[in-house]
Amino acid sequence: MKLSILGALILTTSFAFADGHLGDAPASLVAVNDAFNQRAAASDATGLVDLYAKDTLWIAQGAPLSQGLAGPRQLFEFVTANAGSVTHTIDHLFVSKDETLAVMIGSVKAVVEAAEMDATGTYLFVLEPQDDGWEIVTDMWHQHVAQ
Repeated sequence: MKLSILGALILTTSFAFADGHLGDAPASLVAVNDAFNQRAAASDATGLVDLYAKDTLWIAQGAPLSQGLAGPRQLFEFVTANAGSVTHTIDHLFVSKDETLAVMIGSVKAVVEAAEMDATGTYLFVLEPQDDGWEIVTDMWHQHVAQ
């Protein structure tokens, strides 16, 4: 149900930026991706979780939908506890004309040698503005395990 509502919202929202066009993207949205990468590089699991809304919709490959911070916390604590690395790049950024919703889609590279994981994949963030910047309200990701 929540996934179909999210899909309908994305399809019916008018977006200001075109696919792949980041030149005019708000710096505050690019800053979310930069903060994600900086906190991941610093093995700051708490800092990564702080980028998320308390009621975040977490959509992980092969797992049931969950809501809240348990999904992000579990993943980021696993990665940081095992000296892993995660980096995101922005491939597409969409912002609603009224700037009340943004969708960021990109590529993710995750390496956790202790778990013999070397993966690339795709992520999708839905973000909402807050007083102190954008907050991730939905995180959906899919990984393609490297051969």
